[in-house]
Amino acid sequence: MCVKAYFFVILYIVMYMKKRFLMSIPILLLLLMFANLNGGNTLVMAQNHKSTEELIIENNQDKELIINKVYDNKFRYLEFKNDNGFVSYIIDNKTGEEENFIYYVKKGKEEEFENKINALISLKYPKYISEVLIGNKEGRKYRLEDEKLVIYFDIPELILEDELTLNVYYNEIKDYLDFTMLIKNDYENEDGYKYDKNKKTVALTFDDGPSGNKTNRLVEILSNNKAHATFFMVGNKMGYSASVINNVLENGNEIGSHSYDHKNMKRQKLNKVLEGEEKTKEIYKSITGQDLIYTRPPYGSINQKIKDGLDTIFITWNLDTEDWLHRDKDYIVNYVLENVSDGDIILMHDSYDTTIDAVEELLPKLYNEGYQVVSVTELASLKEQILEKNNIYRSIKKS
Repeated sequence: MCVKAYFFVILYIVMYMKKRFLMSIPILLLLLMFANLNGGNTLVMAQNHKSTEELIIENNQDKELIINKVYDNKFRYLEFKNDNGFVSYIIDNKTGEEENFIYYVKKGKEEEFENKINALISLKYPKYISEVLIGNKEGRKYRLEDEKLVIYFDIPELILEDELTLNVYYNEIKDYLDFTMLIKNDYENEDGYKYDKNKKTVALTFDDGPSGNKTNRLVEILSNNKAHATFFMVGNKMGYSASVINNVLENGNEIGSHSYDHKNMKRQKLNKVLEGEEKTKEIYKSITGQDLIYTRPPYGSINQKIKDGLDTIFITWNLDTEDWLHRDKDYIVNYVLENVSDGDIILMHDSYDTTIDAVEELLPKLYNEGYQVVSVTELASLKEQILEKNNIYRSIKKS
């Protein structure tokens, strides 16, 4: 019986005890009529009252209940499987009300928790995506797994081929949560560079550098987009560009030889070509302490004698933007998007501002279409190919 009904009965008893029985009958009828008009089927609803958990399960009868778990007797987590993946609910054990996951972040720790999540978002996603995700807290859906919290992002303005998610291991956020969770002994955060063998992948390559601030700007653009590239540099430019070379490497990119003086190798005697390559390798090693393993012949020009004579892996290309000819940002962007395919090696030059502007616009578009942009070595690894010396590779596809 509901509160209103109890009130009416008590009122009736009081009036009866005051010997106003006959007078009380019409008043009681009027009160009950009023309650019915204003409260609807109050008594029936009271009899059929269901808990929040029961109502949620009832409302999701068309879905499969896959998780029904209580955390520290503080809340119950329900998860249902549906055609779009899943739908989840958190019910507070004390109040019986549905709550958002953020309700179980420790009081006073909300800002620290948010800063940690934002840092992990920035670690995983390109800048143009992370800025949107950080600025939009409403489009987040939380999934509680045994060792991690998975955040799903539903941001209409970001149209990507891949779903936007973030895996947050409880190790990272245990100090901020107001319930007990499983801590994983060894784990790795998603950092945007853990590339996927099953995704479309291309190698981006740049010739004729190092080109000072142009190369540095290009490195920053690559970093902002969680991309890597291979820079084929000219030996006689390397000596006065040590800081640029180190910047390229420190950001996860790699460097190959583009000869010592950018002369056509086919038009030179083999001993002259060998001499130039040795000079280039020595200069590079004096700056980095590393060995060069790739060579890109200027103009892609090579013959069998050079191929057999140089102790190196030759990398050419199968997608030439001809950026040196067109010097047109829109042309370069459209050409790549219209012709790119999985396993391509793309040729550009880091000596033109129009090329760098094109890369800045192109990388987000390739990312949106599900492409990973990597170095030659990373492409070979993802395609499970072993690159051998004295061979030429124009593209790298999976067998």
